[in-house]
Amino acid sequence: MELNNRQKKILQILDDTGEVKVASLSKSLYFSEMTIRRDLEMMEKEGLLHRIHGGAVVNDSEFQYPIWYRMEINKEQKKTLAQRAAKYIHDGQVIFFNSSSTLAYLLPYLQKYKNLRIITNSVHLLFRISKMHIPCFLTGGRYNEIEGSLSGRQAEEFLRGINPDVTFLSCEALSEDGYVTDSDADLAEIDRLVVARSKASVLLMDRSKVGTLCTYTVCHTDQVTEVILL
Repeated sequence: MELNNRQKKILQILDDTGEVKVASLSKSLYFSEMTIRRDLEMMEKEGLLHRIHGGAVVNDSEFQYPIWYRMEINKEQKKTLAQRAAKYIHDGQVIFFNSSSTLAYLLPYLQKYKNLRIITNSVHLLFRISKMHIPCFLTGGRYNEIEGSLSGRQAEEFLRGINPDVTFLSCEALSEDGYVTDSDADLAEIDRLVVARSKASVLLMDRSKVGTLCTYTVCHTDQVTEVILL
C-alpha cells in the first residue's frame, strides 16, 4: 500500500508523540476531521496504528513497520549514511546487503562500478537491483512479509559458502558497550554469518538506536570495519 503525503505526516507525528487526536490533526494538516478519521481507519487495517476514541496510538512495542513504509522515514538521513558508505564499493566486488531499508539508498552508487555481483536476503532490494542489470543472487529461505526478506536454514546454508568482499548492514540496536543486536533471531543469524565471512563489513546506524539492546547479538563493533553513525 502506498501512503499519501497526509498519511505519512500522520505517522511521523505518531512516531514522535505516541498518540494523535483527530481534532488536532485536522487543524494542523488542514483537512476535515472526516478525512482524518478515514485515514486512521485505513491505517489501522494496515497495522500501522491502533485507533482509540478521538484519535490513535502507536501499536505495541513488538510491532514493526513494514519495509515499504520504513523506506519513507528519515530519507535524507539515510541518503547521507549511504553516501558515506559508498567509498567501500569498488570494481569487481562481491557485495552483500542485508534487509535494511537504509541500504536501498546505497544502490544508486553501484552503477558507477564494473563487474559487481550482489548477494542479498532482501526481496525488496532484489527488485530494485534487477532494474540496474547487475548480477544478483538471492538467498533461499523463509519469507518475512514485514521485512521483505528471507531467512532460516536454507538462507544460512547458502551464505556459509559465500565470502563477500564487503557487507553493508544495519540493525535495530547498538549498545553503549558496542554490541550490535536485533529482535529477530533469524535475521540476526544471517547478519552474524555474513559479518564473519566478509573481508570488510560496514554498519550504517541511526544515532537514535545507540544505547539500546535487543535480544539477539549480531556482532561487536570490533568485528566490523567501520560504524557510520548519523
